[in-house]
Parts: sequence; C-alpha cells; structure tokens
Amino acid sequence: MKKILVTGSKGLIGKKIINHLKKKNKTFGLDRHNIDLSNENEVKKFLKKNNDFDYLINLHGANEHVVKKNENINLVFKNDLESFNHYFHNNVFSFYLKNKYFIKFNKNGKGIINFSSIFSLISPKHVIYEKPKNIFYVSSKFAVNGITKYFSTMYGKKININTIANHGIDWKQPSSFKKKLVKNIPKGRMMKSEDLYGIIDYLCSSKNTFMNGSTIVLDGGYTSW
Repeated sequence: MKKILVTGSKGLIGKKIINHLKKKNKTFGLDRHNIDLSNENEVKKFLKKNNDFDYLINLHGANEHVVKKNENINLVFKNDLESFNHYFHNNVFSFYLKNKYFIKFNKNGKGIINFSSIFSLISPKHVIYEKPKNIFYVSSKFAVNGITKYFSTMYGKKININTIANHGIDWKQPSSFKKKLVKNIPKGRMMKSEDLYGIIDYLCSSKNTFMNGSTIVLDGGYTSW
C-alpha cells in the first residue's frame, strides 16, 4: 500500500483527493492547522521525522477565496508589497520548502505533484470576473511551474516531479459567473474533482516511468483558444 502525503487536504480539492486516495492508499493530510507550511524549520522538522512517504501532493497555497474567508490571518493588504509577500510566501517559498525537504529526507520518495493553475500559463480573462485577479496570485502560480522544472532537472534520476495546472472546480460560484466562464470552455462545463482522479492515480503509481518535469493542463480546453 502506497503512503501519500497531501498538503492542503482540508481545502476544496484536497478533501476530495484525500477521500479518493484513501480507498486504496495510506494517506496523511497536512495543513496550516498542523504546521506553518511556509516556515522552513517546521517543514524540515516534519519531513525529517516523517520520511517514509512514497508520494507528495502539494495543494496548499494562498488563493483569493481563502484570503477572504480565513479569519486567522491578517489579510487586509495596505499595499502591493504586502500582497506580494503573502502570495509568494505561501505559493512559492512554501512549495520550494516542501519539494526540497521531501526529496532530501524521504527514502521511499517516488513522486511529487505540485498543483499550480491554468493561470500559471495564461493571464485571466478579466471580463469574466467581478474584479481582476490579483497579479501576484497569478505570478506565484507561474513560479510553481518553475520550481517543478528546476527540481525535476536536478533530481529526475531519483524522483518524478510534475505539475498539474487545473481549472477551477465547480462548486458554489454565482450562476451568472459560471455561465460566462463555461462559454470559454470547449468541454461546455466546469471541472469536477473527479476529473483529477485519473491523472493523480497515474502519477502516484509505478506506471509513470518517464513523465518528469511536465506541466499537465486540465482545463477542458480553456487554454486552447
């Protein structure tokens, strides 16, 4: 039975992925409620102690809907530098730490999946949204792809490291927003969490013998226009 660590397991996508994976694997969820995932000492200590995972799935990060809902973090940005620091600390430095120490300490490590976004490939279509997405959120997602590329070239002989650049999940968005968004998706619908399961199962298996350093786009054709 494979042992899989999922960061961001209490998030919208994380909960679904954990529930799917635990049917056939031993899973462990790690969130900001357990440790500070952007604190180097805490990440290092956890991964040094828990060094028998086969796979790491990185979902934890700062998203705009999380920013608005989480009351435990001071997210009333007074200037652009504060916003930059928040997104890059949580979406870039945190991903760097988790990749670095998973590779260093996990004796069984076979693969890492870093989640970015379709906005790691293109700019958002601002007319679809009520207000433009934060430029530093988008920039931080581009950086996640860069982290994957870098580590995959340094450690590709030891471990497969890939990125999933996915579209947003269909959940509780206003119907008016969904209608505008779906017009731009050739598949004619928003993504469901189930759409992720097949590629995750593949990447977390011995079937993946050669995919390394890839950015796998899962967007229903949104970026194909």
